[in-house]
Amino acid sequence: MKTVNVAIYLDVENIKGLISLEDLLDDIRLQVTNEFEGAEKAVFGLKKAIGESSTLKRYRNQLSELNFTIEDAPHITGKKNRADLMISVDALEKLHVGNPAFDLFVFLTSDSDYSIVMNTLRKFNKQVWLVATPDDSQRIVFKSSTDKILIINDYRVIVESKAPVTTKAKTTKAKTTDYEKIKPYLTNKQNKRALMNMLKVMRSYQEEKIYTTLDTNNRFRQIDENLNLSQTKFKKFKAVYKVLVDAHLIEFLKDSSHQFTLNDKQKIILYLSSIQKD
Repeated sequence: MKTVNVAIYLDVENIKGLISLEDLLDDIRLQVTNEFEGAEKAVFGLKKAIGESSTLKRYRNQLSELNFTIEDAPHITGKKNRADLMISVDALEKLHVGNPAFDLFVFLTSDSDYSIVMNTLRKFNKQVWLVATPDDSQRIVFKSSTDKILIINDYRVIVESKAPVTTKAKTTKAKTTDYEKIKPYLTNKQNKRALMNMLKVMRSYQEEKIYTTLDTNNRFRQIDENLNLSQTKFKKFKAVYKVLVDAHLIEFLKDSSHQFTLNDKQKIILYLSSIQKD
């Protein structure tokens, strides 16, 4: 079994809004099996978050629960902090020492200064991924210095707010009806956990591709090896897929009970965020 060793660095000051770091780590695990030939497992050998104390405060609970190393990078004479320098030096040090040897370096940032260290790592045959906003993902400086860019919006936590009634009532009603197919399973912690894990797998997929239930079931187990589906309301994977079909999230190919495609990836991301909020 090939294991991919991952180092992830968060420049916390560059995170706007609130995201689920657990979601981000789960998605990276799943994406690794897509991108690394023969990879069956991803291990985070290093998880480090650096930022100014006031920005770290928003994420301190998440960072602690996920065993991140946290380092304070105070602002110097009112200018930006030294997080980019601290992270770059640390990554190059890990490359030089090589014990443990990392296969993949992931950076969450919007600072183009990181392109220097990212290009250096790639010269030594290391994969480099970036977590960035949709706008930053289109910048040439980042596209030319990374192997893959993940969109930070996919991991945002929805903060509930009262929205005014609009003329788009019919569209809202349709979406609500689909979500109603999922809601009955959210009252129980184990059922909710099973649905979230399956949606996380679906989020790592692309709409235009065909996927199999066998591979999807294996990816489901990678996220949460301790969850016993037989102890949930679903009992079997087949019941989980039925809920996703009823909610119009996936569709099985004609005359096939094990091959399917995604109907709407953005809806999957939205539902996953909604479930986490409930």
